Amino acid sequence: MLIKFRKAVSKGSRFNQIYVPRSMESLIEVGDEVEVRLLQKKARLYYSKGLKNLSEFKENLIKGIFSCIDGIAGAEYIFIVGSFLTEKVNYNDIDIVLVGSARSEEYAYNMLTDKFNLKFHIISVQKKKLEDLLRICPLSRAMLSKFICNRDFKIPEETAVDKKHIQFLLMMPQDMLEIRLGSRAFFDNIRRLVTIEKFLKDKNPDIKEINDDLKRLIEPNLYEQIRNNGEIDDNAILILRKIIKAKLKSIMELLENGKK
Repeated sequence: MLIKFRKAVSKGSRFNQIYVPRSMESLIEVGDEVEVRLLQKKARLYYSKGLKNLSEFKENLIKGIFSCIDGIAGAEYIFIVGSFLTEKVNYNDIDIVLVGSARSEEYAYNMLTDKFNLKFHIISVQKKKLEDLLRICPLSRAMLSKFICNRDFKIPEETAVDKKHIQFLLMMPQDMLEIRLGSRAFFDNIRRLVTIEKFLKDKNPDIKEINDDLKRLIEPNLYEQIRNNGEIDDNAILILRKIIKAKLKSIMELLENGKK
């Protein structure tokens, strides 16, 4: 007679032990061969260094997210990043990075939205590609400056300046000097420039420090307008383009003279 049961594994003093429910003592005896099947992996939260503990609600939600998509083929690491971790309520969606996933972002997005009825932003990247980006890409290092992961993960300390990659990242901010998009584009591109500048000055781009720098650079009312993609006038655009020009000049000097 084959007996199946669900019971948590408890670590014994010498080896891992499976505790049989009292109601099954007459059915399962010492020496019997039983089947143990993992039904759902217990979700653990690995905080990045310096990230404050989240509320119980947010932690439980993240555990639910990990449990929902942990079985996606090839997903070695699942990261929660972005404003969901650093803001109490002022976030628009939940940002997720899948590392090593063979499935598409759309597949994971559909699973999560069907289960939680929340907005998610999901990207996937192969592990080797992420390791390369964390060495040379200011934006990738900033994105993972604060995270919660389903497994232990350490950000590599070694960095290198790849001028071609930095120049590629500068293309959009440079375009903002000529083209006019929504005000949120100014916010995102100035933040991008602050991130690159910090990286070139041998500073690990920390997302909180980047946002603090933005608040110092931009007058409070204008900061809130562009952060929320509000309407701005021509004078505001002149002010924002002046900031972009100054940051571009600083970055080009750092690239020319090397990291300082």
